[in-house]
Amino acid sequence: MSGYTLYWRRGSGSVVIEAALRMIGADFNCVEMQDSAMCQTPEFLALNPAGKVPVLACPSGPVIAESAAILLVLDDLLPEARLLPPHGTPGRSKAVQWLIFMSANIYTADLRYYYPERHTTDTSPAAAAAIKRQSALDMDRDFAQIASAIEGPFLLGETMTITDVYAAMLADWHAPAMQLPEIATLVAHVLENEAVRTAWENQGFGG
Repeated sequence: MSGYTLYWRRGSGSVVIEAALRMIGADFNCVEMQDSAMCQTPEFLALNPAGKVPVLACPSGPVIAESAAILLVLDDLLPEARLLPPHGTPGRSKAVQWLIFMSANIYTADLRYYYPERHTTDTSPAAAAAIKRQSALDMDRDFAQIASAIEGPFLLGETMTITDVYAAMLADWHAPAMQLPEIATLVAHVLENEAVRTAWENQGFGG
């Protein structure tokens, strides 16, 4: 399958999309959005009015934004690649549940932590510090919940899914997560995958 175009930014959620594309063996082009201004151009806003990466233009026509949504679409387009367990299986239900849990909770907490000014009208340093503190606590709580559910070494046991890659990405953003042995073990095993490791290096993760 060829013709994918990934719009990405270094250190962003686009890393898991590149990893997925490499895992399924897709041919793809990359367009690097080097700063936030590039995401506000009319050309990019026509692709994603939210002005955010990652965005994936698929050869079949659709342009998909939001990292979790992109992964679900890729799995639907190429189910034989097994980014996720097969439809109708308990494993798939668990993998999708955790993917959405992380997208809705940890990803958003990360954004609050790194960009607190976007989440308050109070411009004081104290307000930003309070947002960061609460965001860190939220991530600690959510990673602990994930750690307790890991069957080992991956979330669902012996087989890696793209949900594990997503978890590793988020752990790279939140260093305290790596102090949980279950999370550290999961990340180490995820990075044994050549496709994931290549995406990690390309997009500036693991530094």
